[in-house]
Amino acid sequence: MANVQFPFNISANPGTDLWRKPPSTDDSNAPTRPHSSGPLTSLRSASITFTSTYSTQFDQAGIVLTITNPATKATKWIKSGVEFFSGRPRLSVVCCDTWADWSVASISGDGVEEAVVAGKQAVTIRVERDDTTVWIYYVDGQGTKVPLREIAWVYGDNGGQGWEVEVGALVARPNKEVQGALEATFQALDVEWEKK
Repeated sequence: MANVQFPFNISANPGTDLWRKPPSTDDSNAPTRPHSSGPLTSLRSASITFTSTYSTQFDQAGIVLTITNPATKATKWIKSGVEFFSGRPRLSVVCCDTWADWSVASISGDGVEEAVVAGKQAVTIRVERDDTTVWIYYVDGQGTKVPLREIAWVYGDNGGQGWEVEVGALVARPNKEVQGALEATFQALDVEWEKK
């Protein structure tokens, strides 16, 4: 386990991203900070809480799970958090098996979007294993888990045997035209592993 002290900040310069799109886009230069790693079969859950001041299309911060197979050198990943899209902060999930796919959802609640985009309200994202799938949740201000996505491919290959996963924090600012870095503050990152 990495020695992580909270809170911590990560800054992302313009032109940074984690995104894989056909036919040839494979960007993986987003700044991250690892928390812990282990066998994919041992991961039970992970939660992250963070703030940032989003201003430019695709500004993003959140959690990242990097899934690798040491034998084949294959890499897959999942990232989830807040992404600034069409002038609003959105709850975002991006999953990458061979290529990436992306979904966004609105942040509900009176004044919540404004507080999130200004960095005045923290967002919590939770990842949980549910038998053979992974669920991504937004945890609202009342502690309610709001489901964002179920991901079925994570344990589809032999139940995840032979795969490793690293859990960490990520910040990205894909827009190359904007000036200055995007900074996010991470107040918490908790990972639960199965005890053997």
